[in-house]
Amino acid sequence: MKKVIVFSFLSSIVIGLIIWAASVIISFSYSEWSFLIGLGITIIIYFFNSSGGALSKAATFEASESSWKIQKSEEMKIDVGVVFYGSLLYTVFSLVLMVIKYF
Repeated sequence: MKKVIVFSFLSSIVIGLIIWAASVIISFSYSEWSFLIGLGITIIIYFFNSSGGALSKAATFEASESSWKIQKSEEMKIDVGVVFYGSLLYTVFSLVLMVIKYF
C-alpha cells in the first residue's frame, strides 16, 4: 500500500513537471490550464484502462449489426494503476490551488 501511495505521488509530480515544461515551451498560463489538463489526462487514462463501457457496447452493437449475430456485451471493468491515481491526485491538487487563487 505504501508503494502505491509513493508511486502515485511521484507520478503526480512528473505530470506536473511535464505540464509546467509544456507551459514554458508553448507559453500558456500554467495556473489557469493545469486543472483542465489534469482532468483531461485523468479521463483519458480512465477510458483507456476500462472495458465494457459505452464505447465497447457501441463497438459490439456495430459488430452484431454488420454480421447479423447477437454479440454478448461485457460488464464494466476498470483496471487502473498508479498513473491514474497520480493524475487524479494532481487534478485534485490543481483544483484546490485554482480555487484558492480565484476565490
